[in-house]
Amino acid sequence: MTKIALAIAGSEASGGAGAQTDLKTFAQLGVFGATSLTCIVSFDPGNDWAHRFVPIDPQVIHDQIEAAVAVHGRIDAVKIGMLGTPTTIDVVAQALEQYDFEQIVLDPVLICKGQEPGAALDTDNALRAKILPHATVVTPNLFETQVLSGMDEITTVEQLKEGARRIHDQGVPFVLAKAGTLFDTGTALDVFYDGTTMEVLEVPAIGSERVSGAGCTLAAAVTAEIAKGAAPLEAARTAKQVVVSAIEHRMHGNAPFDCVYQGCYGR
Repeated sequence: MTKIALAIAGSEASGGAGAQTDLKTFAQLGVFGATSLTCIVSFDPGNDWAHRFVPIDPQVIHDQIEAAVAVHGRIDAVKIGMLGTPTTIDVVAQALEQYDFEQIVLDPVLICKGQEPGAALDTDNALRAKILPHATVVTPNLFETQVLSGMDEITTVEQLKEGARRIHDQGVPFVLAKAGTLFDTGTALDVFYDGTTMEVLEVPAIGSERVSGAGCTLAAAVTAEIAKGAAPLEAARTAKQVVVSAIEHRMHGNAPFDCVYQGCYGR
């Protein structure tokens, strides 16, 4: 029986990140993908490639989730990406409670770079309070691990391990804390922790330049593998290989960054 994964995420027009990347990753791993779009995001080529962000009406977000569940009768795993506003977080949290999905992978897109009051901090606080408690697996990047763990800095593997421990202690069963190439180890390095097992996952680094969509691909691959029945650690190991392939075969264009391409994994 083909497994079904639902991506609750933003649309990213280039196809290199967001729900578009989630769907391609699901398909590459043999999982049927459904979506509930939370926002429309596009790069602005006239403004240093900054993000343009338009939220989707909360009722429409709810309707999409309702439709995906109703059509398929079951959702084997859910991946949550960009939410972006407290209102969006509220409606997604209500849906998670209503449908009681068994497997939820949260890629916690945080938007506040400091502690100054305002909409960004309100959004991040809402994500932490209302979405994080529902997560089976959380896949924070280095900045997000630092924020969610409450640490002052994370510059070493040992500090990354401590960050993963602290997030797990907040009630998340499985944490995949991502450093990527930021530790200059010559590898793309992440830490997996489940309360018992602490494992450093490393693959050879492929360059040092930013590749758009790598984080989305990782979380989507974890989601797909969990939907198929893999244990979270095995899902994380597979996901890292999917990302390696997606970066190796990345798309080059006119932007000052490349985009991942998932279509060659396993070939």
